[in-house]
Amino acid sequence: MNKKTTIPATLEEVSKFTQDLENQFESLSVEIRTLIILAIQEILVNIVQHAYAGSSGQIDLDMTLSQQSLQITITDYADNSFDMPEEISEPDPLALQEHGMGIFIIYQSFDDVQYTRIEDSNQWQLTKKLG
Repeated sequence: MNKKTTIPATLEEVSKFTQDLENQFESLSVEIRTLIILAIQEILVNIVQHAYAGSSGQIDLDMTLSQQSLQITITDYADNSFDMPEEISEPDPLALQEHGMGIFIIYQSFDDVQYTRIEDSNQWQLTKKLG
């Protein structure tokens, strides 16, 4: 499966898109599918809330699913960039946190996570090995 999609940078559109991913990834096990969709949703919600921060915009997604891997590139064109932490540590399960778990979930869900600020865009490249 190769699919390119553009969605408006709103929480409503993120919700619709991630619901549709259930069908697109139906060939994956429930466990892997759930982790991947959760991680994608985390990135998209963060783009809407922090990168665009109330401004209108769009998010481009380019997904390639094969028997060996799932590769996803997520690109936004917001003015705000993301400050990638130097170290991703496991959150304390006893400390109830409202924020800060998303990047950990993303790194736990994918085998390779790359973030780059390219000129006027933010780009996430995600790879999950499947075979």
